[in-house]
Amino acid sequence: MAPLALVPRGLPPPPPSPALLAVWIYFNLFGNTLLLPLLVATFLFSARARRHPALVNVCVTWILSGVFSLLLFYAGQAAGPEPQKALCIAQTTLLYGITPMWSVAVLVLLYNMLRVAERVPVGRARMLVMLSAPYITQLAFSCAALALSVAHPADVSRPRGGLYCALHRPALAFAMSLTTALTGLSGGVLMVRLALRLHRTRDDFNAPLLLRVLVFSAYLVLGFAVNIISMVDAHSRVPDVYAATIGTVLFLVFGTQADVLRTWCFWRGAPPRAPSPVEASWRYSLDLTKSVVPPPEDAGPDDKRRREREREREWEELEAAGRSIAWGEVRAPPPARVHDAPPV
Repeated sequence: MAPLALVPRGLPPPPPSPALLAVWIYFNLFGNTLLLPLLVATFLFSARARRHPALVNVCVTWILSGVFSLLLFYAGQAAGPEPQKALCIAQTTLLYGITPMWSVAVLVLLYNMLRVAERVPVGRARMLVMLSAPYITQLAFSCAALALSVAHPADVSRPRGGLYCALHRPALAFAMSLTTALTGLSGGVLMVRLALRLHRTRDDFNAPLLLRVLVFSAYLVLGFAVNIISMVDAHSRVPDVYAATIGTVLFLVFGTQADVLRTWCFWRGAPPRAPSPVEASWRYSLDLTKSVVPPPEDAGPDDKRRREREREREWEELEAAGRSIAWGEVRAPPPARVHDAPPV
């Protein structure tokens, strides 16, 4: 996994210990390339645990990050002599776009959650642009890294203490770090707005989802703080290992929801659903089995008010028909018309 920000190195660092390399490979291999694909497949193909593409996008960015980080491992050159130059350039080209890509993906997720919380629909065209933004960002930085790597192949190497190949071009590293920092700052603003919104309307959201989102967001924010270590000790591998664990944390946070676990434990069957006056909907999760954007008549503060308006319309339509109204022609009279209802 690429670190949260690639920084130019000074003196050659000591080689990583076998244990450190094994831990870094483990989190990238097990968390990012095995667990997250399982979670994405569940979100895409399950009828009971589908999720919004914004959340799927975040998962996909970490899958790509794990694959790109393990190129040397797949080629059998994770340790030992300097990797082949072409392989090193390929990994460098791909890794330089990873950090901006996932930061944009998280920003899109937070923005979508805020729109849902504020009951403001996001148009299809805008949503497509938002979902494409992480990959456009990845492509832009990768193209820049490829051009510089081909023009200056001597600047591409895997340092003795490195876990991956890197391009020693401070200007590109600064541009990547600046983009990630600005995106992270924007995401922090959205997190604050979302937290305030959820606090004001906490009755419309369930605590488990809020807790999961806050845990994952806090882990990402802590990652930026951990990355400050790189500014103090450029040879520290703590930010690299920490970044490699984010995919596993992402799986644990969103892969342990009840509907996801029930989907995986298919042999246990679906549990009986207790009747509830308020059905779980777009408010409570990023579940695609419900409407992501509330219908116009559901713009009120709760479902009870919406049902009362529906009953009021039914009653008015029957009255407009100019005929006698039988009690059974409506599910129930609206509260304002109870005294007008014919005797049973």
